Amino acid sequence: MKTDTHPDTDADGAARADCPDACDLACGSWDEGCGGGVPCGNGAPDDCSMSPDAPCGAPRPLPDGDSSAPVGLMGPAPADPIVEAIRRRAENLFDTRQLLCAEAVLHAVAETLGGPLSPDQAAALGTPFCQGMGGAGCTCGALSGAVAAVGLFRGRPERGAGGAKGRALARRMHDAFRADCGATCCRVLIRHVRHDKAAHFAQCRGLTGKGAALAARELLAEGVRPRDGALLLPADTGLTPWRNRLRALLRLPFRRRS
Repeated sequence: MKTDTHPDTDADGAARADCPDACDLACGSWDEGCGGGVPCGNGAPDDCSMSPDAPCGAPRPLPDGDSSAPVGLMGPAPADPIVEAIRRRAENLFDTRQLLCAEAVLHAVAETLGGPLSPDQAAALGTPFCQGMGGAGCTCGALSGAVAAVGLFRGRPERGAGGAKGRALARRMHDAFRADCGATCCRVLIRHVRHDKAAHFAQCRGLTGKGAALAARELLAEGVRPRDGALLLPADTGLTPWRNRLRALLRLPFRRRS
């Protein structure tokens, strides 16, 4: 995002440049690129936004101003405490500037549901997906992270085994995300907020939570259940990133020695 970036800093506190002029273009052609859609002002289809005057890719307005309430194919649905816990955790990791969106989605899912990777390993898997595939502005990292999270549990279990289930889940998640947000392409999703850092950050945070909730609902429907004690995890605070950096600095000499 630039659906995946903190508009001013990344998780390591490094400054990020504003989105280049290429953000004015969707990924690929307007009718074929990831997310599809049409240029703003040229008769945007119904799935681009709820209002013909809204910017292309603007997320659909949500009930009662709740940025987390699921709509479209991703809702409305009864609030599931597990889904809400995973959504809140992903947003918390993004909010405290520890992780970007794909990383936060994968970390939250692995932290809550377990799986073959540790939360940190799962987050590392998500790093290349951030900023719409490493800054390319293509598929939103929140969606990429959600699809990867489902793949950890429902991907091809071994060579020669079938992978149809994982692919079907990915397609369903893609279609739900696009129906709910109007696009899947990072450049399209951020075009109306890319010059407003606060709005950009808020949208990315909401999309991160949306991706986490989407993955959580699919996995729960597949019978995956949280690990013991996972729902009791406390929320991190603004001090957490500094504590993490201090721990990393203290461990550095030992890593070099080994």
